[in-house]
Amino acid sequence: MKKQQQTIASLPRRFGAYLLDWYIGALFTSFPIAIVSQKIYGTMKNQNLLEYPHQLGLICGLCALLGAIIYYVIIPLVINKGQTIGKRICHIKIVKSDGKDVGLKELLLREVLGAIIIEGVLYSASTILHQVLQISLGISLVKPMMYVGFVITIVSAILCLVNKKEHLALHDYLARTKVVNFS
Repeated sequence: MKKQQQTIASLPRRFGAYLLDWYIGALFTSFPIAIVSQKIYGTMKNQNLLEYPHQLGLICGLCALLGAIIYYVIIPLVINKGQTIGKRICHIKIVKSDGKDVGLKELLLREVLGAIIIEGVLYSASTILHQVLQISLGISLVKPMMYVGFVITIVSAILCLVNKKEHLALHDYLARTKVVNFS
């Protein structure tokens, strides 16, 4: 999308899209784990990979992270240019700071590095990543990473509120993106 009369998405729209994406993204992320949990434990409720046999926990975690990448990167890249399902419903989209369509680089920086890894509590994929790292390294990482991610997320939210012109969060600064209205 070229720079044609783009207006910055309001905070309520962004928040509404976030809530939808949080829920739908969690479904994409947790689906592989739910299938394995049903097979092993007879219920889809066991989402704690730390309770799974070591290798199975890693495999489930990696499949779950792939689900998150499909939702937060592939869908906005290939299917709905700059839009997750939540953003599409709320009529907003992610664009580069110059107003052009986002590419793979921007989506990976924004969603994977910014939202999932650095901010660390915005999506369920963050918790899965923390569990996979803990299983892989054998070091208790889930709680410390959750607390650090929580603090960084608060800083990101404050940035979004303080920057009244464009409502840029930390992941927007990182990827040089913004969120605009789109019909």
